[in-house]
Amino acid sequence: MLKRTMYFLMASTVLSFSQLAPVHADDTAKATQGINDTMKPYEANYVITRGDSEYGEGYRYLEVSPDNEWQLRTKSDISWFILSDTREARSVFIVDDENNRLEPREFIYMRTGTGSDKSFHGEFRADDKKVRNVDTGRMLDINWENALFDEANVIEQLRIDVSGGAEQFKYRVVNEKGEEDEYRFRVMAESQILSLPYGEVEAIKVGRVRDNNRRQTFFWFAPELNYVMVKMQQFKEGDEQATMSLRSLDM
Repeated sequence: MLKRTMYFLMASTVLSFSQLAPVHADDTAKATQGINDTMKPYEANYVITRGDSEYGEGYRYLEVSPDNEWQLRTKSDISWFILSDTREARSVFIVDDENNRLEPREFIYMRTGTGSDKSFHGEFRADDKKVRNVDTGRMLDINWENALFDEANVIEQLRIDVSGGAEQFKYRVVNEKGEEDEYRFRVMAESQILSLPYGEVEAIKVGRVRDNNRRQTFFWFAPELNYVMVKMQQFKEGDEQATMSLRSLDM
């Protein structure tokens, strides 16, 4: 259970098949923000709970260098009885203004704790449309024709697209195993009031779309906080697995 819970948390503290752009339910546009309005540095800290029990914490830290190269660092740290699980990721990317999307350059993932440690280090070669496994030196079998994201920065792309008024999303992503995967999402509620450790926040609810409903994952993005992810929650077969809620935010 802990392993599955941590996978979900890392996919968000760190989480596509995107064609040229996300699929819009209504292309007549509810666009509210451009990519440069949404992409601002921030540091968000979260508390991880299950039911009434607190058993971990996480953070997302987004910064930009003077030459406009962005870096996202994420971490989740859980302790549950004698079990422990710490996952960290670093994503380096640039902002493609013309196509309104993020373009990855490097992705590093590390998992330590109970059980086997795991890691992956990928280098994204945009000119060649290739992804190299830095540890092995081999190119990955990845179809990079249009947009491609890593498992950490895809949540940043999602909040950009939510801020632009889209309602359905499909992304191609390179995951923490160095494999190609597809993530689909849709807006489920345009306004919900959340009571978080941070305080009361109005947010947009987005759900992960899967082929079956055994697992359900939900994300909330707050327009008043520049669409930063303020909450994430996962259920398995109707039972809550974990909830990550915003505790503090510096922007």
